[in-house]
Amino acid sequence: MAIVMGAIGVGFGVYTISTVSTNFQQETTLPESSNDKQTLYSLALNGSPELGSSDAPITIIEFGDYQCPNCMRFTTQIKPLIIENYINTGKAKLVFKDFTVYGTDSVNGAMATHCAAEQNKYWEVHDHLYNQQEAINSGWLSVDNIKKFASDIGLDMQQFNICLDSKKYEQRVIENFVEGKSIGVSGTPTFIIIDKDGKPQMVKGAQPFSVFKQVIDKILVGSG
Repeated sequence: MAIVMGAIGVGFGVYTISTVSTNFQQETTLPESSNDKQTLYSLALNGSPELGSSDAPITIIEFGDYQCPNCMRFTTQIKPLIIENYINTGKAKLVFKDFTVYGTDSVNGAMATHCAAEQNKYWEVHDHLYNQQEAINSGWLSVDNIKKFASDIGLDMQQFNICLDSKKYEQRVIENFVEGKSIGVSGTPTFIIIDKDGKPQMVKGAQPFSVFKQVIDKILVGSG
């Protein structure tokens, strides 16, 4: 299998980033600069609240769309294993970034999660949307349905409705998409796995847990 090379071009510079195949990976070296390290960690800005300890040495950034079937498969089948083995043990934290490839309903879903974050319910809404997923652009992620989902979870609906109807977080969602494109994200889900020194690796697609385990374990051994 070939390894495809991309680049991160955010803020201070351009960084080579390795794309991991299903069986092996290629290491890359970043310039030794505190600015470079800080720029890579800035990728987590405007995303979800961190899932896991802020002190975890590894940051996993997922770019996804709530209408993406493979994102749903990752969330329901693979993420629980990552949580059990790496997030709950303090070895990694997860941040979700919106990459809304399927249009208006996807943007509405993404905005809803940020509105839910105002009530400390980001991850509850995030997971609930994936659990409710139906065919792409079939109407299941309409504003009316989103409000029903939010009510089911127990959000303060007056606060939530004002936030969603005003499109308070639309610009953030758009900026996340633009940022994803700028670093070589071309589909969903795509993952940027960053070690404690700021070195990034890219995993494309809802790969089996074994692929994430291979990448994370190798980082942990190297930092031990």
